[in-house]
Amino acid sequence: QDSSLSLPGVRWSGIMRDLLGITTALTLAAIVACNVLLTGDASAFVSGFSHAPQLPTPLSPSTGGLVETSAASQTLASGRQALGVKGLIGFGMGFGALLALARGASIARRAEGSGIAVKEKEELAKVAYLQNIPRSVIEQETLEKLLSITPREEWENPPERSYLYAVKTYAEAYGAGKATKIGWWDYIAMKYILPGTDDLETKKSNDDFQKREDLRMAGKVTMEVPVAAGWVDTGALIQWKGKEPFAGDLVQTPVTDGRWSKQYIANMAFYREGLKPWQRGIEIGMAHGYFLIGPFVSLGPLRNTPEAATVGLLCGCAIIGIVSVGGLIFGTTIKPTRFDREGDKPAAGFIEMINWHALGGLGGAGFAHALLTLFGWVHATF
Repeated sequence: QDSSLSLPGVRWSGIMRDLLGITTALTLAAIVACNVLLTGDASAFVSGFSHAPQLPTPLSPSTGGLVETSAASQTLASGRQALGVKGLIGFGMGFGALLALARGASIARRAEGSGIAVKEKEELAKVAYLQNIPRSVIEQETLEKLLSITPREEWENPPERSYLYAVKTYAEAYGAGKATKIGWWDYIAMKYILPGTDDLETKKSNDDFQKREDLRMAGKVTMEVPVAAGWVDTGALIQWKGKEPFAGDLVQTPVTDGRWSKQYIANMAFYREGLKPWQRGIEIGMAHGYFLIGPFVSLGPLRNTPEAATVGLLCGCAIIGIVSVGGLIFGTTIKPTRFDREGDKPAAGFIEMINWHALGGLGGAGFAHALLTLFGWVHATF
């Protein structure tokens, strides 16, 4: 039997519906029987007094023999105003109406499910190789799961390197009216190639994987935040690549392509618009010379001596000189024209910037040394 055409939900719903109807009918019959047999009449659910023998009402000494209505008798009287026979019949009629509505909805669902099953069976009949596939090739349950995660337009001509393509290859070679014997090595290879039921993901998992793959090929990645148990998807997407997914020079990050990062880099002296080459060089040199002597003063081998500031100044000036010489070599050989003005020789603007960089570096290192000398260098003994 084709398990895709079976409707176990309808079968179980019918059993529960019949069980509910029978038990309810038996319960109502038991209530009526108890009412008649135990009280002698049908007045257990009727308003008023019963004709059954009653116990004498106790007298209260404090009222001089008058009858006192107790809480128990009030509860009994209110209980006699209970459902009644008419209410019992009304309850049964209401339950019957609800049961009829539930049955009608179940029949409608069964008809709809049958229509879907017939439609699926007709679609399967249109694909020749899906008819009468031997179980030795693939189990019916595995085939149905494979078809559920494969688009309908790919059933007849599945793409190569797909499970369904392998199923089609073996189904067209083996079966009734075809080859009925297979070598043991071919059988092992077939079982290695074809999937089992547990090897296939559900349609939802397969769709989620395909969605992530499409986003990855489009250069997008989901933004996730770390939590104690792993990562939580925020629902936001980060565009980390350009239109060409295999071009490494189009990779984008929040640091290199963020608005704040771009503005910060654009305001640096090397990229800032409107500056002359000597202005760029002296600003860059002063900044580097100012902070270069710090590591030598604080972490150098003479950090615990009074000469620490002077040693830091000399080391900072040496580094400025080395960098300046390297910049001049670069400008002479590579000849960058970024800062050249119209009519200048190649790399004239860059070499001008390097010369003023050396001057600014020495000035920045000297200014830092002057601050250390004037305000004092307090060295610590480690």
